[in-house]
Amino acid sequence: MVLYRPRAKDYTMAMRNLKIFDTPLDMEKYLVHFHNLYNLLTDPNGINIFKQSLEEKADKRNGWLHSRYIMLGNVPLGIFDYETLGRMKKPRLETEDDGNGGLKCQFQILDEGYIFFLGSDQWYGHTTMLGYKCSDMTAPCARMDDIAVNPVAFTQALEHFIAERAIKIVETKRKIKEKYHEKKRA
Repeated sequence: MVLYRPRAKDYTMAMRNLKIFDTPLDMEKYLVHFHNLYNLLTDPNGINIFKQSLEEKADKRNGWLHSRYIMLGNVPLGIFDYETLGRMKKPRLETEDDGNGGLKCQFQILDEGYIFFLGSDQWYGHTTMLGYKCSDMTAPCARMDDIAVNPVAFTQALEHFIAERAIKIVETKRKIKEKYHEKKRA
């Protein structure tokens, strides 16, 4: 799974526009479309107008351990990481109407199943997105307020959750493995 955030004035603004992709090529296709760079393509089958910076940094704020710039010439377009979650596949996000004027989406991250609902709160006049683990529907594991009830905004919020949750799963597994090796050495 490839994590991507655009280059922005501040970190929080960049993270609001976080995207996830299956491969670096999918990310590059998105950038060509987003920045309307079709006139720069020389090979219609492959995209070769971008280059990756050689310098790799770990970003402790979001858990991206192998962040790099993606460049158009010498202009950085954004920061991406395809190694931290490289072995994971991006979940298929298919949003559906929930029958009450809201949206729902069900997906899996590794072996954990999730279901999310987005709708308007009649009493308070704002929208709420709630996410539940399919194995434990008693209490939400995620909540976001004031999201537009449309598939694009819903998908953006879900991608943000998926990236954060996947990184937590990977970090937890890594820490467990490190502790196991420490105990084995002692």
